[in-house]
Amino acid sequence: LINSLEGRRANPRTKPPFPQVAGAWGRPTIVNNVETYNNLPAIMLRGPEWYIGLSAGKSKDPGTKIYGASGKVKFPGLWELPFGTTAREVIEEHAGGMRDGLKLKAWLPGGASTDFLPADTIDLPMDAETIMKAGSRLGTCLLMVVDETQCMVSLTRNLEEFFARESCGWCTPCRDGLPWAVKALKALETGEGKKEDIDHLQELTRKLWIGKTFCAHAPGA
Repeated sequence: LINSLEGRRANPRTKPPFPQVAGAWGRPTIVNNVETYNNLPAIMLRGPEWYIGLSAGKSKDPGTKIYGASGKVKFPGLWELPFGTTAREVIEEHAGGMRDGLKLKAWLPGGASTDFLPADTIDLPMDAETIMKAGSRLGTCLLMVVDETQCMVSLTRNLEEFFARESCGWCTPCRDGLPWAVKALKALETGEGKKEDIDHLQELTRKLWIGKTFCAHAPGA
């Protein structure tokens, strides 16, 4: 992001120095998402205890979060809700439930870079600790809702194509590994895959994990 602002190639920087010390144009720079900055004025005016109370005892995580839902729901959208709101509340109470009488098969709790969770986990509170224990990550809290008619391999291939396309190409594991993952998933999706493709995907995940690349793009994929 900082390199892009400066008109440079959009690749991650080695750290240190961290952006807080030397960021955009060598000046101290704070990089957070818009939601964080949006909360600051109200917290400064009303105090931290007020903000902590907004979670209404649903979670150890304080305050509220922008939750969203997309996919086969009646009313996709965004809602500011207390931390710890369940996926069922988001899907059924705010997004209007599943569309066209479809049944929930799985869901992504926080966008494309989080892991799928099965339908029987939708009553879990959506906070960082709970979702991590369930085997995924909270991420953006923008739910991707999957119905029973959708192919998980096809969905995963589509997501991996996005990550492969968005790679900055700076490091080899990400630049070369993600297209290979897409190729293997396409073979499995079309029925032409072999056991070796699954083995290859498992090996790729180990080589694309945290610490193997300059940034979190490939591990997220």
